[in-house]
Amino acid sequence: MRFFRFVRHHRLQSVLVLLTCLALLTAGCGSSSGSAPGNGKAGSPDTGTVSGSESKNPSDADESTAGSKDDDKTAGSKSDDKADSSSGSKNDEDLEAAPAGGSNSSAGKDSGTQSNVSEEKAGKSADTGLTSEPAAGAAVGSTDAQTAEEPRKLKYIDAWNEWHVMDVDPTVTENIYDPGKWTENDGLTTLEDDRYEVLQGVDVSEHQGYIDWNKVAEAGFRFAFIRVGYRGYGEAGNLYEDATAVDNLRAAKAAGLQVGTYIFSQALNKKEAREEGALAVRVITEAGVETDLPVMYDPELIKDDWGRANEITREQVSLNTAAFKDQVENTSDLKVDIYSNLPWEHNYFDAATMNQYQIWYADYEKLPQTPYHFVWWQYTNEGHVPGIEGRVDLNLWVREKKTAE
Repeated sequence: MRFFRFVRHHRLQSVLVLLTCLALLTAGCGSSSGSAPGNGKAGSPDTGTVSGSESKNPSDADESTAGSKDDDKTAGSKSDDKADSSSGSKNDEDLEAAPAGGSNSSAGKDSGTQSNVSEEKAGKSADTGLTSEPAAGAAVGSTDAQTAEEPRKLKYIDAWNEWHVMDVDPTVTENIYDPGKWTENDGLTTLEDDRYEVLQGVDVSEHQGYIDWNKVAEAGFRFAFIRVGYRGYGEAGNLYEDATAVDNLRAAKAAGLQVGTYIFSQALNKKEAREEGALAVRVITEAGVETDLPVMYDPELIKDDWGRANEITREQVSLNTAAFKDQVENTSDLKVDIYSNLPWEHNYFDAATMNQYQIWYADYEKLPQTPYHFVWWQYTNEGHVPGIEGRVDLNLWVREKKTAE
């Protein structure tokens, strides 16, 4: 019995102690309305919550391509360069050491850009079935509350049917073409505007094989951009002359077409860009023809594979473009301009670069989505032209009509 009284006594004491503790805890909680000061949590960055962070997804692309751009142009499209075992130099002046910066997911030029040459050029158009999305190239959400200082938003679709939203840079020369005057008939797009002369053209490389340029001319095509070379997108980044460049330049010119050239670039730095410029000059000189159109600098990313230039920065692109231009124009009478698409205008070409050059713009939508200026429009990679076997890229050259003096 003594034992049981002892247990009951101590059990009662335990209950009293427990009730006292609960009362104290309740009183303590009620007196505190928030975190104790100085604990480093309330409203501080230590919470791990970062507001306003944005995901960097340059490759919107292609493109690059697009992202993306032209067939052969797609990176190297050449799997053979990927097998190169020698390592490419990544050290030069300025930022060149290690391109860092955008990842790629889409275009063309791209974040990611191009993979299959023929589809790598601009934003390949297709019926997306995304009925809830606005029309490609549509302005996004401006409201009465929006201030004049806020940038205009543009939503666009890239070559891989991925949607992106960009801020339109008001300092870049704008696209002045009337969107209601673009028309398509029998696979050929044109601009029905009396202010302009519009010429049909093609762009080609060794991927098209032998071309009967007389048949191309007879079908009404008036100009051609001919690839003179490309750099492989593997680690070595070897530089190659296009196997058909000299023959195509001579034959297209002899058939009466106006000719220009382009080079597919995977330059990591200014040194490599100058090498590409030197190759372009050498090939054109070897062909012995006077070209009518510029040498187009065509840097691209690789969307569906690892590419040596896939993480290049906007700043490095500007440096490389300037180095390529200087190399070509300081060693020849040739002029340099740039090949682009909306992902590259969004993520890689800066305003100063876009305003300095005439643009060969790639976009496979029914209307060009870019808010910025261009002179040539590569509007499909699925064209069919007499004299060229298989599919080929089709282009427009839009130039103002000369007024009679």
